[in-house]
Amino acid sequence: MRAVFGVLIACALAVPAGAQGVTARFQTTPAGGPYAPRNVVAVWIEDSGGNFVKTIGRWAGQRKQYLLQWTAKAGPNDADAITSATRGDHLNFIQAIWNLQNKQNVVVPDGTYTIRMELADSDGGTTNEGTFTFVKSANPQVQTNLSNGGFINATISYAAAAACGNNVVDPGETCDGNCPTSCAASGDACAPNVLVGTATTCTAQCQVQLVTACHDGDGCCPQDCTEANDNDCGAGGGGGGGGGSNADNAVVGGCSTTPSGSLAVLLGAGVLVLRRRKRL
Repeated sequence: MRAVFGVLIACALAVPAGAQGVTARFQTTPAGGPYAPRNVVAVWIEDSGGNFVKTIGRWAGQRKQYLLQWTAKAGPNDADAITSATRGDHLNFIQAIWNLQNKQNVVVPDGTYTIRMELADSDGGTTNEGTFTFVKSANPQVQTNLSNGGFINATISYAAAAACGNNVVDPGETCDGNCPTSCAASGDACAPNVLVGTATTCTAQCQVQLVTACHDGDGCCPQDCTEANDNDCGAGGGGGGGGGSNADNAVVGGCSTTPSGSLAVLLGAGVLVLRRRKRL
């Protein structure tokens, strides 16, 4: 469940529709140092002349001084970017967003810019260094499946300003001119299909959202709910998590559904026997 919510949160952090900006999303690989899989990462912008523009991301609660290339460009005390904790592995994607402003909070002119990335997992040893470029202009761009210098599965999305309403799904949008206004039923009370976002910002989309709260009468019994706080968990009640283990249940959209057929009968009989034993 947590992994699913993590993905949704990560996707929501892209440049908002109608706003200018660039989003870099990528995965990392080890650089071969003794601290692996722990690693520190910095992401920054340079202009076409190689001049430092701004740090847009840093994942280094400790040992940021071993990001040698970043330190040489930004200086040891650069505080532009929000600093996140040192990373524990290479499993999750990193996402960094730039609003196209320099250190003085002034929007930079159109032109070619380089997104530079550095990863270290040792004290001043070998580091992974990657570079990806994009062009700031009136035209949105999306580059996918990029890899360079140990940084893999990268997507670079550049969103031009005021894109919503041009009937083109630009970076940061989920729809444009064809936005949904309602969502088809998912068929699972524990995983309803919900409309999120709005058509006016070109962010409307249907997402399956798991029910985790215990509520009477909604047809769903989430995991960890019981008859005491959700009448859907009672005998003959609604489907879903069943208030306990879902190992024998089918999974639809990340939410369990009650078993069917003879297996449901057997499980129901087992529950009845257990309840009778408790009463004895």
